[in-house]
Amino acid sequence: MTALSRKRQGIIPPMPGEFDFISWIRSQQRPSELAQLSSGDDLAILKWKADDLLLVGVDQVLDTVHFDSRVHSPRSIGAKVMNRNLSDCAAMACLPAAAVATVALPRGISMDYAKELYLGMKEAGDIFDCQVVGGDTATWDGKLAMTLSILGRSAGIRPITRGSAKPGDRIYVTGPLGGSSAGRHMTFQPRVHLARELASKYKLTAMIDLSDGLSRDLGHICEESKVGALINAKLLPLHKDIDDVQKSGWRTIDHAVHEGEDYELLFTAPACDHPQVIMIGDIRAEPGIDWIIDSEQTRLEPKGWEHEI
Repeated sequence: MTALSRKRQGIIPPMPGEFDFISWIRSQQRPSELAQLSSGDDLAILKWKADDLLLVGVDQVLDTVHFDSRVHSPRSIGAKVMNRNLSDCAAMACLPAAAVATVALPRGISMDYAKELYLGMKEAGDIFDCQVVGGDTATWDGKLAMTLSILGRSAGIRPITRGSAKPGDRIYVTGPLGGSSAGRHMTFQPRVHLARELASKYKLTAMIDLSDGLSRDLGHICEESKVGALINAKLLPLHKDIDDVQKSGWRTIDHAVHEGEDYELLFTAPACDHPQVIMIGDIRAEPGIDWIIDSEQTRLEPKGWEHEI
């Protein structure tokens, strides 16, 4: 694996069979027009088209935060770390091109477990022709931690940012919300192709993927665009999985706006009649996010996921 470091840092020894693992990873890869040299050297060599913009992102998943290794299979964990990054590509309407992964494995983990993690990433990436072209592995006394950096390409479509929503734009989502913790947070499908279709056919002004909850992620768009928003609770599409994860003290609608990890797209546009999207509100000039619920307009405070620092 390119940049799968062969250096020994500190006193932590390599995972058993590290070099066998690297050789196995190389056997799983295939040549491509983009990756002229992937695994097997210190750096990957990628051939980038001169008229393409390069987009770069990074994300991590941590045991007991984003998954539970006692419950979730290593292949599903590997898929999630790739799919989270693929969803970020969808959020900017770019095509995923290649990825680099680092894995901190709990000491004593088996080679088979490590292979399953890689296969999960590979299978999720293969759907979008996105290879894992490099990375690093290590063992330590902590829990499983994985980080994946992704390279995206604009491929003829202007990247959609969070900062261009305008008063009068309408607010849309690409699917039902809430209940992801019932299991969908491990099995979601990134909306890469839908994002590209929307960006090519409609005048999208801002977009984000719903990873931290609608109330918080819409706040990111409003903050970056220096606008406010008004949501109509009656228009919100509710996922059937909400019934399986009712949180004490939360109404059904609270799950849809606060729970997070839906990985649907939230975007703004003057108009959009695509059959797969649902209009849920409007952008306005006044700062803050309000919603109309039970015929009353009140402030929608962000209660989605936020990591402690």
